[in-house]
Amino acid sequence: MERNAGTFVFATGILLVLILACPAPAEDFKLGIGGGATFPLGDYADAYKTGWHGTIRALWLPSSSVVGLRASACYGQNASKTGDFFGISFKNSALYGGDLGAAFRLTGKGAEGLYATAGIGVRALRQEVEGPGFRETQTDTKLSYNGGFGYSKGWFFAEAGVVYFKLNDANIWSIPVTVGFQF
Repeated sequence: MERNAGTFVFATGILLVLILACPAPAEDFKLGIGGGATFPLGDYADAYKTGWHGTIRALWLPSSSVVGLRASACYGQNASKTGDFFGISFKNSALYGGDLGAAFRLTGKGAEGLYATAGIGVRALRQEVEGPGFRETQTDTKLSYNGGFGYSKGWFFAEAGVVYFKLNDANIWSIPVTVGFQF
């Protein structure tokens, strides 16, 4: 899986370089940075509370088409619901990764207006447990699926989505809600 994750990250990087190298009108391409809340669902919500995340995203929606590309990278943490238990401390989880997918313009022109997204990505979940005389950290990286909606206007963007991946027998769902600025 780590080889697949490396290949995905490399391919996403090459695609972003190609997109950035192509001349595009300012209204067709937006690069943004933002952050917000991450709401865990399902098996993830059994162990962790609502958390935070930061996101960098590129959105390319050509004025001549209703379909474009969206790429993003994110990092976030969720606090453990368990906390300390008989001297063993369950630490915050870290959820991070990247996505690449299609963007579908619903209203507006270029990369400004309302849009929907759907794509695939790679997510890593890091969990940590600490106790007297030991500290155990486990990181699992898996293929993820995502979709959502966003709004982009001028220097502002907002997005809400859903991310899913399977980790062993657990279904990991999260809903990131992001607000940020773009240029």
